Amino acid sequence: MTSERNSMAIDVDSRTVEVGSEGRFAPRVPDTPERRRLERQRRIREVVFGAQDGVLTTLGIVTGIGSATTDKATILLTGFLALLVGAISMGVGEYLGNKTEREVVQNTIDFEQQEMLDQPEAEFAEQLAYYRLKGFTDAEAQTIVERLAKNPDIWLHEMVRDEFGIDVREGQVAGPASAFGIAGSFALAAAVPILPHVFLSASVAVWLSLVLATGLLFSIGLMAGRLGGRNPLVKGCEIVLFGAVVFVLSYLAGHYVPAFFGHPSISVGG
Repeated sequence: MTSERNSMAIDVDSRTVEVGSEGRFAPRVPDTPERRRLERQRRIREVVFGAQDGVLTTLGIVTGIGSATTDKATILLTGFLALLVGAISMGVGEYLGNKTEREVVQNTIDFEQQEMLDQPEAEFAEQLAYYRLKGFTDAEAQTIVERLAKNPDIWLHEMVRDEFGIDVREGQVAGPASAFGIAGSFALAAAVPILPHVFLSASVAVWLSLVLATGLLFSIGLMAGRLGGRNPLVKGCEIVLFGAVVFVLSYLAGHYVPAFFGHPSISVGG
């Protein structure tokens, strides 16, 4: 489906505000640089989620295995498999989840559009009620909705926004960029706790993995905090705290669980 684009200028108190439109419902649905910038910033979720999950998952696995055995090959093989399978799983899960979500949204939009075709008077009355709730007088609401009814695309945009709280563009088909982004960030972050085990003994590597993972998690928190308008230091410490919990639980599991299977416990660092 090709994407159309156009722009126009609106005069407001001798000022000029640039707006445009983009996507399936162009040229009826307004679009702005600010909305597109926010959309790009929201994609940080993919990087943060992928990297955070990658480092925590792999840290937990190599810590657990490293506290259960000193065999470097076993630790590296397990860590690499966790990285590979985790990255693939995250990428596929993101793609299918995103695709399913958009299909659900688009089905809702199509349903509303069909209702507007089949029951225009009922939908007209419903839209009037929404504008009354927003504080418009009956006459003002009547004028607005009558104007909207002459522009079906923008009316649909207003209806799904008011009734369902969504934007018609949320149902448009998205590419695989988010899937690759989350898979790539998972893989890169997952490699951090594994690298020390390539060069050092398990008793030393497990602690260096913790230090490196802590630094990465704190950096992720700083970035997320800045973009989210929160205190970066607090956000960094919050994510590090979760990492510490994962490390402790993984260490305890690796140290004590093997005994249930007849494998002697190994004291990491000693």
